[in-house]
Amino acid sequence: MKILLDSQVFIWLINDDSRLGAKNKKLALSTSNEVFISFMSFFEMTIKASLGKLKFDPTVMSDLENMGIVLLPGEESSLQRYKIFSSENKDPFDNFLVATSIDIDLVFLTSDEKILATKCEGLETLDARS
Repeated sequence: MKILLDSQVFIWLINDDSRLGAKNKKLALSTSNEVFISFMSFFEMTIKASLGKLKFDPTVMSDLENMGIVLLPGEESSLQRYKIFSSENKDPFDNFLVATSIDIDLVFLTSDEKILATKCEGLETLDARS
């Protein structure tokens, strides 16, 4: 399986947070899966850290390879696919990650209720809490 981690899921994973469900933690850590994170997630986490909403050290990016996670730089094709996928969720980071997930055919592992409720062709999500 090819999995795209949402920003919050990545934070839960690196902090061994129990909110990441055991089944999905196993999926994210399994070497039989390809696990990805977008550079946009790091941009979002850095912004939230600068606002005091999150503790985040961006140097964790240098450890991604050891964690078995591939960094996606952001593709032009994902930008071309970008749109507001649900009137209930206008968050630009969420919508870029949805576009990336669809564009590259990745299963989007998220706990975000608005993303999980989004219904559009090509989007496959997993609730990270299970």
